[in-house]
Amino acid sequence: MAHVGWILAITIHVFILLLFVWILVLRALRRMTERRRRNMVDVWRPLLAESLVEAPATLPSIHPRDHVLFLYLWNSMQESIKGEASEQLNDVARRAGMDTVALRLLHTGRLRLQLLAVATLGHLKEASVWDELVRLAHAHNAFLSIEAARAMVRIRPKAAIPLLIPLISTRSDWSPLKVMALLNEAGADLVAIALAQATVSAPPPIAARLIRLLASLRSPSALPIIRQLMNEQKPAEDVIAASLSFFGECSDPRALPMVRVYLTHPTWYIRVQAATALGKIGLEEDEARVIGLLGDTHWWVRYRAAEALSKLPSMTEAKMVELQATLPTVESQEVIMPFLTKLRATKTATALPAA
Repeated sequence: MAHVGWILAITIHVFILLLFVWILVLRALRRMTERRRRNMVDVWRPLLAESLVEAPATLPSIHPRDHVLFLYLWNSMQESIKGEASEQLNDVARRAGMDTVALRLLHTGRLRLQLLAVATLGHLKEASVWDELVRLAHAHNAFLSIEAARAMVRIRPKAAIPLLIPLISTRSDWSPLKVMALLNEAGADLVAIALAQATVSAPPPIAARLIRLLASLRSPSALPIIRQLMNEQKPAEDVIAASLSFFGECSDPRALPMVRVYLTHPTWYIRVQAATALGKIGLEEDEARVIGLLGDTHWWVRYRAAEALSKLPSMTEAKMVELQATLPTVESQEVIMPFLTKLRATKTATALPAA
């Protein structure tokens, strides 16, 4: 029995020793990997920066285990530059064989590597994967689908936009910030016309979503289509609100008569958008219209009316002080205060002599 106990004790100690040795080996391997990666980054980061000015005559080899690290480093630099410098980086990547690596990663089935491959191929403008990117743009995964959409825009913007507008309209899981980045990359004017044309036949919720994107783009090329939509149809309330916001963001003077009409609309958030737009395109004659909204039953309407009033070119501090004294309700007097204070601060800052 004692003999069995000794054997068991020795076995346990040997197992602990082997486990300890294995941990040391893993730590050593991890340090070697980190050292190799640091060396790779130290070599390639200045080379990639140098290639923005002049392509290096020779390129060092990249260990297969560092392919992914190189692509992350390369894509990070691509995201921060534009124009000819991007093409020079593309040349370096192709000379290093990274286009072939990206094509292989695209079909790994692992999401992280697929995302990296799609971004890489988009920057490389690799037209051979167009059909695959179109398929991935319809993928269930939101991250993969929108990254594929961005790659399509980088490769063939004119061909991509008509294919992507239906997805932009319906993919509520796509990040608005990424959608805006995609649209700006395609070119505001090209995108604006396509978005505006899509709103004409789109259901109200989708039309409103598309017009809100137009407001963010601030491209005046879409204004005639949206004005015509508002004049010839009976738009839903969400579409009206989005359109008023768009007119204001583009400072469209031709929309001024339409904006004035909606100042008295029964829906409060439409009055909000009308007041906001008027603050951007209104004239001196609109002061009385905006002042009328300071007694509105809804706080947001009063607030946006006060803000709009302070932004009208004809409004001065003296006028606002006089107006505040004559307003009939405490609510309307209070809502003017922050904007009156802002006008005073602006006047003081303007009057101060330059240092």
